[in-house]
Amino acid sequence: MVDDYAGYKALFRQDVTELACWAHARRKFFDLHAATPQHTGAAEALRRIGLLYAIEAEIKHLEPHDRLARRQQDTLPILQAFHDWLQTQSQ
Repeated sequence: MVDDYAGYKALFRQDVTELACWAHARRKFFDLHAATPQHTGAAEALRRIGLLYAIEAEIKHLEPHDRLARRQQDTLPILQAFHDWLQTQSQ
């Protein structure tokens, strides 16, 4: 898991999987919400990301295989719904 530092990009061409951090995506919505509080889309995106953060807080004490299972069970549906919502917003 890395930030968007350009120096890492070469690794991703060498069969290394990039994992992004939600904090970077969240920051853009946070900045938009701070600048334009009436923007309902930014507030909704922050709410959805907050659900993901809440799950991570709940499972942080679990063993890795248990965290994976909970992520697959609880996080994947939220991510799919968020993706679908984002797709709708972009249209």
